[in-house]
Amino acid sequence: MLTYILILLCLPPLCAVLALAAGFGNNILHWLHRLTATAVGVCIALMAKSFNPAVPYVDDYFYIDALNMWVIIIITTLYLAATWTARNYLTREERCGVLKGEQLQTGRYFALMQLFCWTMFIVLLVKNLGLMWVAIEATTLISALLISFKFTRAALEATWKYIMVCTVGICLALLGTLVLYYAQLDALGGEKALSWLYLHEHAKSLNPAMTKLALLFIVIGYGTKAGMAPSLTSGMLSGALCSCAIYVLLRNLVILLPTAGAAMMSSMLLFFAVLTVAIAVPFVVVQRDVKRILAYSSMENIGIMVAGIGVFSAFSLKAVMLHMYSHAMIKFVLFYIAGTIIQEYQTRNMMRIHGMIKDVPHTATFWLLGMLGILGLPPMGLFFSKFYIMASMFREGHWVAGSLLIILLAGVLIGILYHGMRMLCDKSKRQPLGDLLGATDVSVLAVLLLLTCVVGAGFENIPWLNNLLSQAVRIIGG
Repeated sequence: MLTYILILLCLPPLCAVLALAAGFGNNILHWLHRLTATAVGVCIALMAKSFNPAVPYVDDYFYIDALNMWVIIIITTLYLAATWTARNYLTREERCGVLKGEQLQTGRYFALMQLFCWTMFIVLLVKNLGLMWVAIEATTLISALLISFKFTRAALEATWKYIMVCTVGICLALLGTLVLYYAQLDALGGEKALSWLYLHEHAKSLNPAMTKLALLFIVIGYGTKAGMAPSLTSGMLSGALCSCAIYVLLRNLVILLPTAGAAMMSSMLLFFAVLTVAIAVPFVVVQRDVKRILAYSSMENIGIMVAGIGVFSAFSLKAVMLHMYSHAMIKFVLFYIAGTIIQEYQTRNMMRIHGMIKDVPHTATFWLLGMLGILGLPPMGLFFSKFYIMASMFREGHWVAGSLLIILLAGVLIGILYHGMRMLCDKSKRQPLGDLLGATDVSVLAVLLLLTCVVGAGFENIPWLNNLLSQAVRIIGG
């Protein structure tokens, strides 16, 4: 297992160095990018095959159990999708006049993307909560460079907003981690500082007041890890990075649960879940930017996952694991298609985009399927996970929060369907450049959507997957 971990952590930075320093042509850079991701994917597949979900792997620095293995699978899937669709996307950007096709710029993008995925793998593999925070901060710094990749005024503005929001959040998360460390010093001493395993074993010894304060800062801090980025990067930010943030939040909650208490934790998480979805609803309804509406739908889905965690039953926690996977896959598809729409119509304003079914049928098909998926309509995977989470809320007696969420989700559904169907069906008012999706794009996006259906509907019939999710739920809920 250690061999797989070292390969996993060596390949992306090696690719990044070669992309920046080796002076390769764009064609070689594209294939280097793809082959590195494929090699990492093979490494993860072999790791998963040899991994027993009931027996965690532990050494001095790294820790792998069913929970982080599940998130590693999610990140790796998106990593492969992003690398295999990058060539077509960057070529279209050059053709549309957004990029100039400079070798250094292409190499810089590939280097940043490889480092971004590398830092997320570090977040998932380390067993120390302090190192986990450092890795999360590293993802913020690298993703900020990815957001500013084009160096346009809009890109720099988005970078500034992203840094401001994430800095506030990551500072609150740091404060929560420091409070947790102080609670450890007070109760256990300085031995094995912020070691997740050590804290988990001695969680009942921590000061309840301190852990409740840490819980507040950690929930708010790690809840802000979402932002705006170029479409090629947005899917990774919204899908992969949000999954990492939920993972880190879960790791901390496991430690804080025994002393903070399930009742307080449940009330706090359900409150923030409903508040998050409520904030998203008006922005979804009045939004005009094709990518920002997807960012606000991410708030909705994060709210649903937090609600599922707040219910804190085995049923709801397994649904959260499923929701995390389906949301990541579908959101990558939607952001990629949103970027393609912007390339085809040369505008981000949804009010100027109409008649897609007739003008760009391939793009329109995936846009429609992605909308159905993100709204949780059958047969997409989010339908099952949303249904399970809502059912668990009512089953466990959270009638008020459940009813409010249903009303708010209806508002999100109406807003997204209104804008999305106008883009698809109204009379065309702006002539597009053409249907720009390539064969590789179509194949990758179709596989991602199909995976959500298979995992969401059939996970109980896949023994290894069902066992992995069951073990992950045991780690979170005891």
